[in-house]
Amino acid sequence: MSPSPTTPRSSRPATAPRPRRVRKPISCTPCRDSKLRCDRQHPCATCRRRGLVPSCCYPNTSNPPTRGGVELPRDLYTEHLLSPSRVSIAEGEAEGPAREGHARWEAIFDRPIDPLCDAPVDAAGQAQASDGKVCFPFYFGPSVSKEGILATLPPRECCDYLISQYFLRLSPLFHVLHGPTFQRQYNTFLENPSGANLAWVALLFTVLSMVLNTLEEDDVSLVERLWLQQLQYSSLQGIASQYRKSAMLCLSEDNFLIRHSLNTLEALLILLYGISHNDGVEQTWALLGTAHNIGIALRCNLKIKPPTMSYIEFERRRRCWAGILLLHTYQAILFRDVDVSFLLDKQELFPADVNDSDIHDDFIRQPSSQPTQMSMVMFKLRLFKLSSRICHRLLTPLDDHTLTQFDAEIAAEQAQWDNKFLIDGKPSVLDIASYAHWCILQQYAHQLYLLIHRSFCTRQTPGGPDRRIKSQLKCISSGAALLEIHRLFFEVPRLRHYRWYVYGMTSFCALHGAVALASCLLMQPEEFDSSVYRAAFGAAVVRIEALCGRSPICVKALPILRHLQNMLRPKNFEVPTTIGGDSNNVPEEWAETLPWLSMDIINWVSLSKYPSQL
Repeated sequence: MSPSPTTPRSSRPATAPRPRRVRKPISCTPCRDSKLRCDRQHPCATCRRRGLVPSCCYPNTSNPPTRGGVELPRDLYTEHLLSPSRVSIAEGEAEGPAREGHARWEAIFDRPIDPLCDAPVDAAGQAQASDGKVCFPFYFGPSVSKEGILATLPPRECCDYLISQYFLRLSPLFHVLHGPTFQRQYNTFLENPSGANLAWVALLFTVLSMVLNTLEEDDVSLVERLWLQQLQYSSLQGIASQYRKSAMLCLSEDNFLIRHSLNTLEALLILLYGISHNDGVEQTWALLGTAHNIGIALRCNLKIKPPTMSYIEFERRRRCWAGILLLHTYQAILFRDVDVSFLLDKQELFPADVNDSDIHDDFIRQPSSQPTQMSMVMFKLRLFKLSSRICHRLLTPLDDHTLTQFDAEIAAEQAQWDNKFLIDGKPSVLDIASYAHWCILQQYAHQLYLLIHRSFCTRQTPGGPDRRIKSQLKCISSGAALLEIHRLFFEVPRLRHYRWYVYGMTSFCALHGAVALASCLLMQPEEFDSSVYRAAFGAAVVRIEALCGRSPICVKALPILRHLQNMLRPKNFEVPTTIGGDSNNVPEEWAETLPWLSMDIINWVSLSKYPSQL
């Protein structure tokens, strides 16, 4: 059987190529740009989970998406929001398809700044997230409506008063809020409270809680007293605690771990500042790490202002980053084994040393030679750099040369404070805040002096007897200085607005100074005149006792100070037989093992019985 003839390839008739079918996009714009699965609903589940409901749209589709057989309005899926695919290129920069493609990819990889700050939230998506509890990783109970939260706010007049007191008493010490911006946001809130986003409501509750903790009972006017009676709270601290819970509830309801704005970060930082002063620095570690990461996510550590960002928004971010560094300062100064030197190379991120009124959308006025609203923050940031270097160096034993160098650097910072806040070496009678700032900075300086000299107070000091005596005298003077600062905030009328400082950290610093003072006094020879220091110690014990009704720290510190007071009276003190040795062991062990201001580490009950463990 012969094979059938074949037709040559060249002789086959040519067929026209089939037109390529244009595939219509079936995923929404955010899912297509991020290469994620889209369920083709509006809004899709992926956009609801990522908080991108306003950007969920289906461009270039002839048939709009439907839900339940009902055609959705076209303005819900029209590409009217900024997305990577909608970034335009200036006419002068367009150089063909390559340039256009490069700009497109640059836009895709450029992380948006504060994408949720002003974006509206789809009501259906928000309701589903709230019901399913899918947007917050922890379940804290049933959701609370915004109306229910706002109902606990004080009357308008009380709210105005408390906010003004915050910017008078607290804001200069931790100036992370831009006053004019907060004022505008507050005015908008008063016009439409139900329309405010939960992050800003959390900020408002945080401000109110902070200032309520600073007020004395006689600060409250008749209107506030009537308001407190209506709320059935017996003290200002009770309502302050409730407001702090409301602030945390707002953050939780707003899903702050996955959607956050500058208001979220501002609320967290002020909340952390209050916890540090009222409850203890050691209780802020976890939340401080969260705030730090949120600051990075919001690009608060930008070195150069983007062209599209106003100076006000840029400085708000800089101030938040400064707040993060300041909160790390407390950890570095008050804990000897904390190393935060990884943040030392961030000086270019410091905010401008100007007043709020000097910052405008398109420019910032030149810094003034006079103290500004940011002067306290700027000095604290400088102190942060110094304290971080000191704590990093303390991981190994200091030598005499390094000790002398650190002494000189601390003294140089003190000289700058004198030049900025004092007039001819005296406190100003016209500016009360500057005197309070000077006292607070001095407290940190003497804390550092105790930190670097403590290891040189023992008999085994590497510097020999002369170095030991000098360090002991330095610890005596710095310990007495901390007790004097405590007295100023407690007694001096001109510092009345700052008396709240003694309820927390200042009393803990006073305890620190008292332990160092008593320990080093016990090392001195009999001919050393210690009458002035013993009298200052006794007066501090009286103040601590008077503060026990308001300060949990003072309640815990009082038994320790009383026992130390007995130790300063040798005739009345008997060394417990379970410890052994003489009273000279007390300062030796203090210099090596004192847990610096860690309330959870200190065994308060044991120390009240056996103070030689200090």
